[in-house]
Amino acid sequence: MINFIMNEIIRRNFVFGMISKINIKFLITLICFAFLGNSIYGNFDSLSNQTITSEEISWLLWGVIFSFFSIIINAYAWKLLINNIGCSISNLNIIQLFLATNIYKYLPGGIWHFVSRYKNLRLELSNEKSIESILLEPILMLVAGFIFIPFRGFNLPIYILCWSSTLLFLPTFRQSLIKKLRTMKASIFTNNVNIKDRDLAKNSQNISTSLFYPYKPLFVEIIFIFFRFIGFLCCVNAFSIGSLVSHGELISSFSLAWIIGLVVPAAPGGLGVFESVILFSLSSHLPEAPLLASLLCYRLVSTVSDILAALIYPVKKLFKV
Repeated sequence: MINFIMNEIIRRNFVFGMISKINIKFLITLICFAFLGNSIYGNFDSLSNQTITSEEISWLLWGVIFSFFSIIINAYAWKLLINNIGCSISNLNIIQLFLATNIYKYLPGGIWHFVSRYKNLRLELSNEKSIESILLEPILMLVAGFIFIPFRGFNLPIYILCWSSTLLFLPTFRQSLIKKLRTMKASIFTNNVNIKDRDLAKNSQNISTSLFYPYKPLFVEIIFIFFRFIGFLCCVNAFSIGSLVSHGELISSFSLAWIIGLVVPAAPGGLGVFESVILFSLSSHLPEAPLLASLLCYRLVSTVSDILAALIYPVKKLFKV
């Protein structure tokens, strides 16, 4: 009996140990890839019958345009956020830095845009301010995304739950949030940049107490999400399914999928996760094959717009504009 109990304890500890070693984000991403791949396989014949005419191409080009401008808006929101935390940088073009590094999010690991921005910001700002500006930016995007989730229909508890996320930027919550984020994300900087854990811990005690609510950055970030959604809507309209569901439900599902794709993925740029959430939430309202075609085109549209945005300043330099 004792041997049985000991063997059972060892077996359970082994299982829990194996589970603890699994990267949960990577596992979820694999599940999403499997779900998406199964959907593509099941609708392969219908997908191959989808036609792209000049009208569809026109819609997709509009999608690229709106997605392209959304990235510039996102860069401007980050610039306003840096100003909001009490930093004024004259020797560094923040928008140029954002656009140039944004493309690095497609590299394996999904952290290299943060690392590159930190290396550049540290030349102008203190360590703590550099880290603070980088860690707060994705939180700002998440809060802006939560604004649109309740638009599926009037549900007061959902409105309260989602819109209460804006309270994170109140000074009291914001200070606590920054400290926790620095502790959670310390490895990003300590493993990839020449900075020591003890320096990061010391810096976390030097958070400014004179914080102002980031009204302007949040408002601009909300516009960013809206432009991003318009780019997605153009792809949906390209396959004539945008009128089959309300825009409120579309933007709600888009925002939820975008948030999950930002937080969860192990794949670069939220690949697979965003598409799976959209499929799961809208496949019962929209024909699956055109929806899949819209998602595949939107992935192409968003990637092309990221590349174009990264090329703005190199092209300007090349032509001396």
